[in-house]
Amino acid sequence: MSRDQRHDPQTSSVGQGHNPSDHLGSLKVPLYDTSAFVFDTAEAGKRFFEVVYGGAALEPGEELGYIYSRLDSPNLRVLESRLASWEETDDALVFNSGMGAISSLFLTFLRPGDLVLSSNPTYGGTATLLKGLFTELGVSTVRFGPSAGRDDLEGLIGDRRFRMVYVETPANPTNDIFDLEMVAAITKAHDAISVADNTFLSPVWQRPANHGVDLVLHSATKYLGGHSDLTAGVICGGALLIDRLRHTRYEIGTTAQPATAWLLTRSVETLQIRVERQTATATTVAAFLAEHPKVERVNHLSLLSAGDPGYEIYKNQCRGPGAMISFEVTGGEEGAFRLLDAMRVVRLAVSLGGTESLASHPWAMSHFLMPAEEKTAIGVTPGLIRLSIGVEAPEDLIADLGQALDRV
Repeated sequence: MSRDQRHDPQTSSVGQGHNPSDHLGSLKVPLYDTSAFVFDTAEAGKRFFEVVYGGAALEPGEELGYIYSRLDSPNLRVLESRLASWEETDDALVFNSGMGAISSLFLTFLRPGDLVLSSNPTYGGTATLLKGLFTELGVSTVRFGPSAGRDDLEGLIGDRRFRMVYVETPANPTNDIFDLEMVAAITKAHDAISVADNTFLSPVWQRPANHGVDLVLHSATKYLGGHSDLTAGVICGGALLIDRLRHTRYEIGTTAQPATAWLLTRSVETLQIRVERQTATATTVAAFLAEHPKVERVNHLSLLSAGDPGYEIYKNQCRGPGAMISFEVTGGEEGAFRLLDAMRVVRLAVSLGGTESLASHPWAMSHFLMPAEEKTAIGVTPGLIRLSIGVEAPEDLIADLGQALDRV
């Protein structure tokens, strides 16, 4: 299940892990839509269970078969090999949702009394999980902003049992940039784990493992899936950490279904093409918004210039600016709602990364549970709109946003 190091991920995502001669000559990976697999012998069944449940390790050159689709499936193994290639890691695991991946991560590596440092802002579901359930379970979370340096984080750690830094960069929904190399350095110094949510940029534009990060996480519902027709989560990383996560996935049942893996395998073949097109259009749209009199500020990485906060980090760790924009309109929530209700090409929905352009209102939607003063402090204001750019013609998106801004 290791990635193929001989090829670019664009090549690996088309053919890696699939030998047509093993599948009746099928050019594409067949969908193994089954709950159980038949053992050739009782001894083979015993061996499968020994390895899956940690009673024994694979011998050199040994390949493990399949038992039950809650544990593993042929579709998952092909997909995970290709995703590991994209993130340039040893291995990958696919879960039934982004939150399934995040929950499995925290359950695997956090225990009562542990401290997590979390970037701020993050996706609302992540923040809620840490603040709610994991606080009740005895895990402490301290949040830090994009301007925090290593000395600041050391001060937050103090003498507590520091276990993990969880960083989302660029941040949802503000596009704030966090320094991955600084995060990796501080976790290594404390024998902790560094985790980066790479959903916004995808591995097309950012590969955190190349900057020392231990585990890279995605909501695969977004760019990796790319068609708004599935939910899934992905974690990529080193073999030892992924193996621990795999056993958690076995135990709590957060494994993605074969049909989901099959759809994702289809999607990653076009990942580079889609993301490049979406990013080019987003850069054009961001420039339009930045000049509009009813737009007070625009957050898109293409607009960063020398001297701006995060610019040097962006140039060091990112290959491109991505297709996520947030912008603040005049008139606060009322102005934002007028724009959202007037859109005709852009759809009003809370997801992102699909072929269609989507807009949402973080203040009232994804970050609804966050106290108003906390939202304001991180730049989530009543007038802020999050915009995920799809593959539509740029001129149509600009015309639609223009007519909607006329209503603000």
